[in-house]
Amino acid sequence: MAFPWLVWLETCESTNTWALHHADQLYGGQVIYTQAQTRGRGQYNRTWQSPKGVLTASFILPQSPAIVAPSVQAGIAVMRALSGLRPAVDRHLQLKWPNDVMAQGKKLAGILCESRSPWLVVGVGLNRCVDVEAMGFPQAMSLHTLLDPCEAVPTDLELLAAIRAELLWCWQQPQWAGVAAERDFLRGRSLTLVQGEQIWQGIGVGIGDRGTLQVCLSNGEVREFSSGHVIYAP
Repeated sequence: MAFPWLVWLETCESTNTWALHHADQLYGGQVIYTQAQTRGRGQYNRTWQSPKGVLTASFILPQSPAIVAPSVQAGIAVMRALSGLRPAVDRHLQLKWPNDVMAQGKKLAGILCESRSPWLVVGVGLNRCVDVEAMGFPQAMSLHTLLDPCEAVPTDLELLAAIRAELLWCWQQPQWAGVAAERDFLRGRSLTLVQGEQIWQGIGVGIGDRGTLQVCLSNGEVREFSSGHVIYAP
């Protein structure tokens, strides 16, 4: 089956980096994909591990003033794609602000959004079929372990097509904020939020309609954050 929107690379350091370097040659809706990503990147320039069985791809979407929380919206798109392909996994999925998809309390997928006019590059790393224990990732979850033994794991191409379709949908829908609030992994959890040298401690109380994290601080004040690194209590 042909996928005219798919750019298939045998190997590359990072699909996001490749997309940013070739932005003037791309168009909206394209997907950059590789089975061998050698230097994946996460938030704050952390390394994203990409062993065999991790789906790594970058999705090219138009920038728009209406996109106020791209990582949150992309997380919703990933959850919708997984639920659409395998409905039984839906009950396990949550969104950890600002850019992780969780399942059973562990990280299933990470998202990295970067921009180069006129595009927004949405990088997705999804643990499709990974032996997380053997790889030494105890805080990670793999999609295949969420499925019944009789269920086949979606192929990379099925996942790419589904995530692409849901991203294009989420980029145009105002309903995403309600979904984010319903799926908020941090709600009710004790957490520490780090912004540079500032540290805030409190309890997560929700995701706002502009994708902000709402935290009830130790003094009772509810504060909204648009960025920061979250450390949460199990």
